[in-house]
Amino acid sequence: MSRKKCFLTVAPREKSVGQLAPRPLAIFAASALALSACGSVTEEDTPPTPLVSQEGEDLEHVHGLDVDPSDGSLMIASHYGLFRLHGDGPQRVSEVQDFMGFAVADEELMLASGHPGEGQNAPANLGLIASTDGGATWEEVSLSGEADFHALDALGDRVYGVDAASGQELMISDDAGETWHSPGAPAMASLTIDPRDADTVLGTTESGPVISADGGKSFNPVAKAPILQHVDWAADGTVFALDPDAGVHRSEDDGITWEQVGEVDAGVEGHPEALHAVDKDEMWAAVGGSLLHSTDGGERFDVVHES
Repeated sequence: MSRKKCFLTVAPREKSVGQLAPRPLAIFAASALALSACGSVTEEDTPPTPLVSQEGEDLEHVHGLDVDPSDGSLMIASHYGLFRLHGDGPQRVSEVQDFMGFAVADEELMLASGHPGEGQNAPANLGLIASTDGGATWEEVSLSGEADFHALDALGDRVYGVDAASGQELMISDDAGETWHSPGAPAMASLTIDPRDADTVLGTTESGPVISADGGKSFNPVAKAPILQHVDWAADGTVFALDPDAGVHRSEDDGITWEQVGEVDAGVEGHPEALHAVDKDEMWAAVGGSLLHSTDGGERFDVVHES
């Protein structure tokens, strides 16, 4: 995979996909509120202001959670950089920039999207970027200056992304993010891949979750399902989701039926921002910039870091 350093000047390039028809940005009210401070930007917008401290108190506007399989640590993509959770709290590992969509593809590769920090010579929308050193440095992969993925997931060479720059349009890559196509799927707020099958993907829409078993070519609505905002498929096949009010929902049949099992209400305030499911018992959630951890299937949460 050939890449350019994403903070070097990038020459104008031909679009990798056809012109996409814009869709409404507001998937539902809570999602619109959550994205209003960190949405797709233009060249005239001001990027995040660098912060001197590397400590977790600068962690806010969490946009993505995932676990680094190389050491099992939680990675936190935020408005002010990428953080790694240590025993003494979150520590920033990247330069200060706005990470939006984020996914750990494997032990050696992280994928992300977002916007540059102050002083970084890059377009307002970074497109797809990649890191092979644990998130410390990042390189351009594709769609620099074009795409602003607010949700990403990857399995093997398959990458799914929700592009806010084109109105929450689903985009799909079959070559690890080098080239993309759009199947014309419903506008989504989040998505997750079945870890056993890259062709099966579950997305959340303003009308409820939708599922595809053919690599995103077609999606079917999930009947009688609640409105969900964030969704994640654990390695053991359990699917967890957060609704706009931070209710926790679980599916044990690949997203077909859902049960509300709890609520992220451990004394923190704010909208649900991100979710990562480890297995049927363990999950992480971000609400209002705070990090919470559950080891009983989402019934109760402990606050690990409070914003």
